[in-house]
Parts: sequence; structure tokens; C-alpha cells
Amino acid sequence: MTTETPLTCYICGLTSDDWRTVDMIGLFEEQKAARKRFKEKHGKEPDSYLFVCPECEEENPHHAENSYEKYGKYQ
Repeated sequence: MTTETPLTCYICGLTSDDWRTVDMIGLFEEQKAARKRFKEKHGKEPDSYLFVCPECEEENPHHAENSYEKYGKYQ
């Protein structure tokens, strides 16, 4: 599956045109479960596919790793 839509960071909740993908690499495998938890955490629906942005992955590596363990990650 491919997409060219801006992506939403699961941790910080931001969506940016700078974060795009043409394949699913790096995105959560379990989007439905991640979207449900995202809404609980952030009080809103995500704008797009969920992943962990580079800034959050660097600043919160433990949180990022836990997220990938819980929701999977396309590689």
C-alpha cells in the first residue's frame, strides 16, 4: 500500500506536510487500535496515518519503542 498524505505523530499529535511517505514503511501496522488510543490521549481524531515523528523518536525513544511494540511498525 502506498500513500502521499501528510502523516500524524502518535506522540506529539502534530500533522505536517514535511512528514510524508510513498510507502507504509515506518507507519504503525495496527492503525485502528492506534487511532482509538490517539483519540483518548489527544481528545481528537488523527488527521492521517499514525507514526512517530523523528523529533519525538529522538526525544522520547522509550515511548517510541513502546508504541512500536504495541502497534507494530511496517519495515
